[in-house]
Amino acid sequence: MSRPLLDETVLKLIDAKLALNGHVTSKDIYRHLGLGRQKVSKVFQDYLSANPDSMIYVPAKRKYIATSSFKPCFLGEVKAGEFVDALTIVFGTFNN
Repeated sequence: MSRPLLDETVLKLIDAKLALNGHVTSKDIYRHLGLGRQKVSKVFQDYLSANPDSMIYVPAKRKYIATSSFKPCFLGEVKAGEFVDALTIVFGTFNN
């Protein structure tokens, strides 16, 4: 998978997890895509740059929580659950 396509996929996954669960963790990204910690950290920062008021990090819970002003900005017309299901079909689920 090309780097821009992978980055776009991760950004969409963050949107989907926030929409479905109200939160997202680095482990969610590792589990779905098997990416390294450094890469995931960078993509979270990219997400926050593009959508700064969408989520906040809660260190005690080690997760990003959707804010009341959260709106998915990368998913477009794709439904969050369908996107996550498609990733699971394509990539499987990682247990790292």
